[in-house]
Amino acid sequence: MKLAYVTCSGANEFTDHEMLFRLFQEFSVVEFGIQVSGKKCGFDSERFDWLLSLHKETLKRKITLPLALHLNQDWVENFCNGIVVPELQVLLKLQNVARTPFFQRVQLNFKIGREKQPNVLVLEEMMLKFPLVRFVLSYNQANAALIDELYSRKKVRFDCLFDESFGEGILPQKRHAPVYLDFLQGYAGGLSAENVWQELDKIAAVLPDDAQFFIDAEGKLKGVDGHFSYANCHDFVENACLWFQQQ
Repeated sequence: MKLAYVTCSGANEFTDHEMLFRLFQEFSVVEFGIQVSGKKCGFDSERFDWLLSLHKETLKRKITLPLALHLNQDWVENFCNGIVVPELQVLLKLQNVARTPFFQRVQLNFKIGREKQPNVLVLEEMMLKFPLVRFVLSYNQANAALIDELYSRKKVRFDCLFDESFGEGILPQKRHAPVYLDFLQGYAGGLSAENVWQELDKIAAVLPDDAQFFIDAEGKLKGVDGHFSYANCHDFVENACLWFQQQ
């Protein structure tokens, strides 16, 4: 097995840019997930300004940070229905020094029943408009039928994230076996530095030996101040890497 990413979600305007550069220098497998929505990332928001300043800093340093933009609420609902809001248009046009997308992955955090059900043809068309971006779709009971239909059409590729608690940080009793063996699988839900070894054991039990996958944590990576913690992220990624060294 190969670990494609260890995603540390929750970086935002309270996160020092230097913290992200330092973690990336220590762990090449790390990825940073950034939550965005109209409420949190409008043109006049601190988060939008923070992202633009982070982009400028990466250009200055000529470093490509592994970044994933996690679309929530109105932004994801609009995107899935064919609308890219102006702020998101700006963010998706940002490029690294190598002319690759600043956000290499975009996670669509819709949950059917909470957000409007996407039209599969519209969603497919929107994903095709951004061929250099890897999309991540949350696979759970609510979304399964739509994502299965999208997969069966064979026109777009996407990464598949399993999180039955859908952002609530609840550990499952067991981990989900891959639905699409030819697509990258991801696992979230209650992961932390303290439990990542036992959870990787669960994941390894359901994956083929030659599989690639990723893991994603957020809630347990926050410090006592409620914000993204360097120490918690460091320990989470380090412990995941140590697990692989022991295999």
